[in-house]
Amino acid sequence: MLKAVALESAHGEFVSLLGPSGCGKTTLLRIVAGFERPDAGQVTLNGADITEVPAERRNMGMVFQAYSLFPNLSVAQNIRFGLRLRRAPKARREALVMELLDMMGLSAYRDRYPHQLSGGQQQRVALARALAIRPALLLLDEPLSALDAQVRVQLREEIRRIQRETQVTTLLVTHDQEEALSIADRVAVMHEGRVVQFDTPATIYHRPADAFVATFIGASTRLEGQVANPHDGIVTILGVSMPATHAKGFAARTPVMIFIRPEAVRLNAADEPGLGLAGDVVEHTFFGATTRLLIVLREAVTLMADIQSTLAEGFPVGSRVRAMWPADAPQVLRS
Repeated sequence: MLKAVALESAHGEFVSLLGPSGCGKTTLLRIVAGFERPDAGQVTLNGADITEVPAERRNMGMVFQAYSLFPNLSVAQNIRFGLRLRRAPKARREALVMELLDMMGLSAYRDRYPHQLSGGQQQRVALARALAIRPALLLLDEPLSALDAQVRVQLREEIRRIQRETQVTTLLVTHDQEEALSIADRVAVMHEGRVVQFDTPATIYHRPADAFVATFIGASTRLEGQVANPHDGIVTILGVSMPATHAKGFAARTPVMIFIRPEAVRLNAADEPGLGLAGDVVEHTFFGATTRLLIVLREAVTLMADIQSTLAEGFPVGSRVRAMWPADAPQVLRS
């Protein structure tokens, strides 16, 4: 169930709806598409109220997870389908079909049928068919979730390239954080029927609006603390004074939650001089160029740290370390 959602996108903008299952993102997309009607409020397109306009008259293109291609039509015929329904002139139809086949890299497959294509190729056909009608809004409902990882990455890059070339306003529903953050101009993070933050991917990642966004987007360690010196941006964590620029807006002694991304953590050996949180390395997880270390601090609090794998060798499991971070790295929220 949606709860007073207010969302607006600019012409040519790529917006992602991101959130866990059941948060309302697909319901919101279906309301925009005209498949469902809201109990209250309006849906407007280019300034016009389309709340009561049937889906087939909204001039929107839609791409589904399951492709939904016509199995008895060839690639070219699938792309041409919407243009025929709109009685577009034949010359224009054929020019658009050729343009889209070339744009999607499907020219060699124009006469093949859906069952003769890979999943990625079928999704390209579905995208081309949606774009053929020159939609005012392109709606993408989990279009890549049925594809394997390598094809998914390749196709999302192509979708972004094509969206930039066509400048079609696009709304994407996804539960994949990497997909949403890498492809969108702005991301609407949804939780329990509400949009809890709507901003650029960088802002959402580095400056989450609340604890849900901070824990849902990417990996982060949540630490409990208290503002020690709001003027200088100092918080106390486990009895240790730590820098946190974003604590400056709070009064002294305010209980706060401190969220720190693992890539922001810097490690030194515990016997080296300096400030920081002391702890013991209990686990290594190898990710290739980086390795994630789990560090147990006082009171069994666990901190994540991502460092270069070559440097991780200097902090083996069982070693005592001291963790620190730049002052502007932690996000500080009221407890």
